[in-house]
Amino acid sequence: MIQSPFGGGGRSMVTQPTFKTLEHRGWSERARIYDRYSGRFCRYGIAALLNAAGISRGHSTLDVCCGTGEASLAAAARGAIVTGVDFSEEMVAAAKAKASNVHFQVGDAEALIFGDAAFDRVINNFGTLHLADPDRAIAEAARVLKPGGRYAFTVWRGPDVSPLFRILPEVVSSHGTLDVDLPPAPPLFRFAEREEAMRVLHGAGFTDVTFGDIPATLDFPVAELSDFFRHAFVRSTMVLDRQEPAARARIEEALGESFQPFTDNGIVRLPLPALVVSATRD
Repeated sequence: MIQSPFGGGGRSMVTQPTFKTLEHRGWSERARIYDRYSGRFCRYGIAALLNAAGISRGHSTLDVCCGTGEASLAAAARGAIVTGVDFSEEMVAAAKAKASNVHFQVGDAEALIFGDAAFDRVINNFGTLHLADPDRAIAEAARVLKPGGRYAFTVWRGPDVSPLFRILPEVVSSHGTLDVDLPPAPPLFRFAEREEAMRVLHGAGFTDVTFGDIPATLDFPVAELSDFFRHAFVRSTMVLDRQEPAARARIEEALGESFQPFTDNGIVRLPLPALVVSATRD
C-alpha cells in the first residue's frame, strides 16, 4: 500500500524541525482560516464525540487539541463545564474570541498541566492524528480523568474506505514523489484499526471501549482545488510544496481528474468516513 503523505514516510534529516514543531507551525498559521477550511469537515465529528463521551450538564470536561473551540462550545451548550487546551497560541486566541463560557488555554496534550482525576470527561476531535506521541496523550487523558470518567476521540478512516486518502498518495507518487525532506510522522490511520486502539486504551487503564462510524463528507469547489489543499491540511501541503513546479502542476491536474467521479455542478463531494472511539477510565 502506498503510504499516505498525511502521515509516515519522509526522509530523516538531522537539521530538520521535528514533526511536532512542523505541526505547531502549520496549525498556528491556519488559525484564522481554520473554520473556513479544516473546520468545515472536522465539525462532522462533534456530535458523535460528545454523545460517545456521554457529556451532559455539570460534567467537568477537557477538550484536548481544541483548535478554534467548536467542540468545546458544543459541550458547553450541553451544560458542561469546559476547559479547552491547544498547543497553538493562535488557535487558543481564535477560540477565546468566540465565547466567554469556556476556559481556553495553551497546553500540550502529551504533558497536561492538570492534576490527577480532575475531569469527568475528556474529548479530542481529530487531534490525535497530529500528535508526535499519541500513546502518551492517551495516558495523560487517563491520568486527568476521574475513575469512571469517559474519554472519546475521533479519527479518519484509511484508504481502504476513504477515496481522499487513496487518491492523494497515488497521484503524488505517480506524478511527483512522496520521498521529500520531512521528518517521519506517526501512522495516520493507526487508531482507526480497532484492535490497535483497544490495545493502547487498555494499556492506559481504560475499559469498556466502543466504536462508532461517522459518515462525514468533504466538499469544496473543484475550481478551488489548489487553494483548498494549501489551507485545509498541514502535512499534505508540506509534501506538495516540496514537489518540483512541473510535478506540482501535474499533480493538481491529475487530482482534478481523479475527483471528477465525485464532482457535481463544480463541487467535489468526497466521502470522508471517520470513527469515534470511546472508553471508560478504570
